[in-house]
Amino acid sequence: MRHFHLIAVLAAATALLPAAEPVSYFEDVRPVLQVHCSGCHQPANKMSNLDITEYAGIVRGGAKHGNSVIQGAPENSPLVSLVTGKMEPRMPMGGAALPAEAIELLTRWIREGAEDDTPAEAKAPQAPSEPPQYRQAPTITGLAYSPDGSLLAVGGFQEILLHKSDGSGIEARLLGRSDKIHSLDFSTDGKRLVAVGGTPARFGELQVWNLDSGKQERSVTATSDTLFAGDLSPDGTRAVFGAADKSVRVVEVASGEELFKAGHHEDWVLQAVFGIDGKRIVSVSRDRAAKLADAGTGAFLENVNFLRDKLYAVARHPRRDYVIVGGEDRVPYLYTMDRPRALKIADDSTLIRKFEEQDGTIFALAFSPDGSRVAVGGVSATVNVYDTESGDRVATCKGHDGGIFVIAFHPDGGQLATGGFDGVVRVYEAESGNEVKAFVPVPVESAESAADSKRAG
Repeated sequence: MRHFHLIAVLAAATALLPAAEPVSYFEDVRPVLQVHCSGCHQPANKMSNLDITEYAGIVRGGAKHGNSVIQGAPENSPLVSLVTGKMEPRMPMGGAALPAEAIELLTRWIREGAEDDTPAEAKAPQAPSEPPQYRQAPTITGLAYSPDGSLLAVGGFQEILLHKSDGSGIEARLLGRSDKIHSLDFSTDGKRLVAVGGTPARFGELQVWNLDSGKQERSVTATSDTLFAGDLSPDGTRAVFGAADKSVRVVEVASGEELFKAGHHEDWVLQAVFGIDGKRIVSVSRDRAAKLADAGTGAFLENVNFLRDKLYAVARHPRRDYVIVGGEDRVPYLYTMDRPRALKIADDSTLIRKFEEQDGTIFALAFSPDGSRVAVGGVSATVNVYDTESGDRVATCKGHDGGIFVIAFHPDGGQLATGGFDGVVRVYEAESGNEVKAFVPVPVESAESAADSKRAG
């Protein structure tokens, strides 16, 4: 009888103990993974194609083992098997094993269902449901004509605006996650639009838009900072772009798969372009180098230029493997991608010609569709147009209030559009430099109308 009484007392005491709190992904699991795993498995260094900095990446898993987490079954979850050493190699690779309490935490979380309790305010930003309202025009860093010349795509704040190419009105507004778009490229059939950009100090993003439906087909995030200007391969299957982590990356457009990440540069890579056959890439960086790489593997081939100063822009000739580069030393240099003789130290044998010195740092370069003209813009707030073969200046386009960051030629070559710091798109005649049209690409509300809208809401 006394034995029975003791059991009853113990049972009652146990019932009074607080039940173990469910394991929180955001408060408990995420910090463990950040400390022990994020060095090798994050957007800037995604070993085995595994990103553990976000819940979706953890559940999705990597290239080798697939889904990292099987909800309710820690014994079948690669995440647990790898940190316990039941699967090889034990993680963290080359580091000390996780403490037993950390492994128990991961195990309990998965057994309890591996739910995501990340607060909404801590999650990565989502595309807005309504177009943004503007009190002033944003700086323009993305601009492109559609292949048939009917549309002009302009990067706004968390959106891309598709304008009639004559500037007479907006055809569509494509809402996306990225605060800023740094480059825009239409596919040759005009059915898709590929945008590269991101949100500074948060994420970089490549967006793929289906223009028939007006829907985003794909969003690919990479690195923990914005991505810089890129290019679409001639066949439209791959996109290349530069990043603040000093890398050049190539992504397959159809799947969003990162084909490779090349780390040949020593500073931010600000623009990259494909060669005419899509087999090579030229990238430019603040490290002063224009580098040539294999577009299939990312393997470094050679430096295109003799080092001078920080480079911010590159454009490829539409009919030849020529590239023009420019940056802080204010001089546009035209190079061939094919070296005429063996490389020597300080060799500049790939240089075809240099154009006249500009009045400020160069940020934007563009060839006309036939390659006969090249346009140069930057801090000086003017765009100079040159004859590519002779190097002679043929026109100067004026009117902007501030630096010019992007130039796009119309497909017929007769006009070019420019944008930059002042938030105004200006369209010029390519031969004369005369302004044809100027417009603010976003609808801007006055302070009074914005206040009225707020009161009405």
